[in-house]
Amino acid sequence: MSEQASAVIKLTKSEIEYTIIALVLAEETSFTLSQTDYGNMFNKLRKDFIKVKDLIIEKEGEHEKNKIRKDADQNR
Repeated sequence: MSEQASAVIKLTKSEIEYTIIALVLAEETSFTLSQTDYGNMFNKLRKDFIKVKDLIIEKEGEHEKNKIRKDADQNR
């Protein structure tokens, strides 16, 4: 199997969330129409987008903690 090309795409957290919703709808529709190959592909993409969203949320939490620590250090 040959290596596939890839691309870097910038999306906001809300754009990722909307994409996840669209993938859920596409996945459900695919299975309803007995298009399991497409359904499986949409399922994989959805899981990948969820991982990305979870990483963003984790980084936001770390950023917020660092900001609170920095503010607390400045107020000492």
